[in-house]
Amino acid sequence: MKKKPELLEKYNSVIQDQLDKGIVKKVEEHSTEGLKHYIPHRAFIKPNKTTTKLRIVYDASAKSNNEVNSLNECLYRGPVLLKNLCGIFMRFRLNQVAIVAEIEKAYLQVRLQKSDRDVTRFLWLKNYKDGYASDANLQEYRFCRVPFGIISSPFLLAATVESHLDTYQSPIARKIKDNIYVDN
Repeated sequence: MKKKPELLEKYNSVIQDQLDKGIVKKVEEHSTEGLKHYIPHRAFIKPNKTTTKLRIVYDASAKSNNEVNSLNECLYRGPVLLKNLCGIFMRFRLNQVAIVAEIEKAYLQVRLQKSDRDVTRFLWLKNYKDGYASDANLQEYRFCRVPFGIISSPFLLAATVESHLDTYQSPIARKIKDNIYVDN
């Protein structure tokens, strides 16, 4: 990205936006206790897209070498909570009115427990304009929310939505729960 300063600036602005929204936090303490894992990341660019042209992709399946497991290999995927898509389409046509909703950055709406945040660490530059990844210019961050790219993200999102719907015992909430579809 050194050769494309506008890309580097956009990349940095995405991380700063996540920091401002509480999605990630700087790691200030340097303890040696507990599990720690660093997730590599890279830019994914869609120049034809009108909204988000640059997205940061975190690779929880990456390994530092063949002798260690990736983060995704250490996590439980969780059961599939998706409803039968054919049944959803059939029920969709039964009523006069249909509601479709999309949760913006849905995975990032689900909080991680504090005890699990250190396995979602990543590194970024303190001064991105400098462009060099020296020890003095690296900052550690960790996710406070579930990042996209974690094998259990679809289950965690679907379970969270179902849990919220269970708190409302209305006929509408039951219909929504019967027709929920989490797309990843």
